[in-house]
Amino acid sequence: MVPQFLARCGVSALACAAFAASGQNHAQLGQAARQVSGQVHEGPFVATSATAQDPGEVEFPAYKGAAPLRKVRLTVRHHISYAFKVENLEPTQWWGATQSYPSLYSFPWFRTEAGGVIQSGMPSWTISLCWLPPLGPYDGVLDYAGAAGAQRTVLWDMCAQPAYWTTTTQEIDQAWALAPFTDADGVVQLAIQPMTWLQQDIPYAVPAEGSLAGGVDWFQWDVIVDRVEYFDG
Repeated sequence: MVPQFLARCGVSALACAAFAASGQNHAQLGQAARQVSGQVHEGPFVATSATAQDPGEVEFPAYKGAAPLRKVRLTVRHHISYAFKVENLEPTQWWGATQSYPSLYSFPWFRTEAGGVIQSGMPSWTISLCWLPPLGPYDGVLDYAGAAGAQRTVLWDMCAQPAYWTTTTQEIDQAWALAPFTDADGVVQLAIQPMTWLQQDIPYAVPAEGSLAGGVDWFQWDVIVDRVEYFDG
C-alpha cells in the first residue's frame, strides 16, 4: 500500500509532508552523541520504526560511577504513525447513537537485554476513529473497502499529535529498574516493543462481538532519547 497523509485539521497532505521533511531527517538526528560529563549523556540516541512486529533498539552509555546509582532521568521524544483496516459486519450502518467509535491503542514497552521491562516515560495513545465516515451496512464481501469498509495509512496524525515530536521526561529510581543502566559492557541496550490493537469499545479488541472486523496493520514509534542523566549517592 502506498503511504499517504490524511489531510485533516485544515492542513493539506503536501503541507504535512513538507513540515515532516524539514528538520526531521533521521540521518541528521543520528549523528554521534557527545558525553557532557560522567553522569550526563547528550544524544540523540535514535530508534526508528519500532512496531510490535519489529521492535526498534536504542543504545546509550551505561552508568560508570563508583557510587551506587540512585536515579536515572531520561528525556525522550517520539512520533507515531499507523495503518489500520476496519469493516462493518452489521446489516445496518455502524456507529451513531447506539455504537461507540472504534479506536486504536498503543503502548510502548522498553525491554532490557535480560528480557525485563521498564517504564519508558512515553504515554500510551488511544486514537478515536470518529473522524472516519460512518460505515455502511455489510455488503457480504470482507474487503475493507466500499461503503462498509475502510483502510487508512497515517504518517502524521496532526489532530492527535499537533507537533511532529512529543517530548516527555521519565525518572527511574526503583532498584530493580536501575540494574540495566549499570551494564558491565558499558552500553545500555533497550528494545522498544509496543503493544497495539484496534478496539471496538474500550477495552475490547476487534473482533469482540462480531460487529466489526479489522485490525492494526502497524503502529510505528520513532523514538529519540535526547538526554540521559545518572544520579548517584
